[in-house]
Amino acid sequence: MNNETKKQSVFMQMHNGTRAGEGSFNVGLQKLFYLADMTNRHKLISAFPEFFGEEVPEFGIEKPTK
Repeated sequence: MNNETKKQSVFMQMHNGTRAGEGSFNVGLQKLFYLADMTNRHKLISAFPEFFGEEVPEFGIEKPTK
């Protein structure tokens, strides 16, 4: 696993194809994210930060600046 992959969330590793063989729950979360509108994507990221990380800038979702 290279340094770039280590910095990516589980979701982005799955999205980029660098992580395979995930369980049905993680695969379901990934599919749900793709189907969700922007408001619900924010909710998913807030509810599952261990899977998505704190932000997914590739999909236009960034951590709010203070």
